[in-house]
Amino acid sequence: MSWSIRRKLGATPVASTASADGQGTDDHHLPTSRLEAFSDGVFAIAITLLVLELHVPTGNNHLLANLGDEWPRYLGYFISFAFIGGVWIAHSNLTRFIKAADADLMRLNLTLLLFVSFLPFTTGIAAIHLFASNVTFHEITISTTAERVAAVVFGLNLTLAALMVYLMLRHAGRTPGLAADDVAEEELQAFAKERRSAMLLQAAATAVGGFLPLAAEIFYLVLAVFFVIDPLRHMRARGRPTKINGQTAESSRTTSTRPLAPARPVMGCHRAGHDGVSDPALRARAGCPASGPGSLSGASGGRSRDVGSRCGFGGREHDSGG
Repeated sequence: MSWSIRRKLGATPVASTASADGQGTDDHHLPTSRLEAFSDGVFAIAITLLVLELHVPTGNNHLLANLGDEWPRYLGYFISFAFIGGVWIAHSNLTRFIKAADADLMRLNLTLLLFVSFLPFTTGIAAIHLFASNVTFHEITISTTAERVAAVVFGLNLTLAALMVYLMLRHAGRTPGLAADDVAEEELQAFAKERRSAMLLQAAATAVGGFLPLAAEIFYLVLAVFFVIDPLRHMRARGRPTKINGQTAESSRTTSTRPLAPARPVMGCHRAGHDGVSDPALRARAGCPASGPGSLSGASGGRSRDVGSRCGFGGREHDSGG
């Protein structure tokens, strides 16, 4: 389906729009500002709703023991919090590497937000049903069917969200016109390969949850921490200057734009403005051009005024006419 309704109806195509950073996009692309704003709002709401699954113990007696009994809820909260935080960092990295978004990227982004917004629900399932028969660590026995189902449902939600992050990165790296430049395109492709490996590990952990729920939950936590750390490495890599033939890109640009011959010091001629000094001898002493705009003549008798302040060699008024 064409992105432009006017084009589909046979009317005049929609004019190019300018992105938030000032770069133009054609009628098949959109600026990334709306995608970022909407996604950030969903991430913020989802990560806030997670805390609602944490219950405050009632009663004044054995408060510490009652807090310890809630450890499955704390574990689920930290896993989901770290996972959503890692997805948000990866999403921020993605939007920094691209200059525009197309229809497919927007749809993939909406699907990612679907699974992210579902996480508070599946986290609650894991908090309530996971280890329901095992209140404390030292009382862990063989897991029940409900515990295994809860671990698998929770892990499946994490896996689908990780899959959408990978698909977004792969699409942005392979689609022409989305990446900011060639370096960004390479970064997106490398980032996508790493997220694919992480997604496969997440799927493997979900499969483990069907047999060992506790081991799967620990695996979920480790992967969630990895999702937070890995995008930060790409941010640092993106900030390093790129080397071209042994020189950084910045120094290469400086070399290419450097004048062929260095400018000769003119001892303050740039301060002469439009008044200039007309006497060739005085201009030569000051390092000024042989002639310049604003030379005085005629009624002034060829007098050069304020030579010291104009050309910077500290002379006084000089009468060129003798």
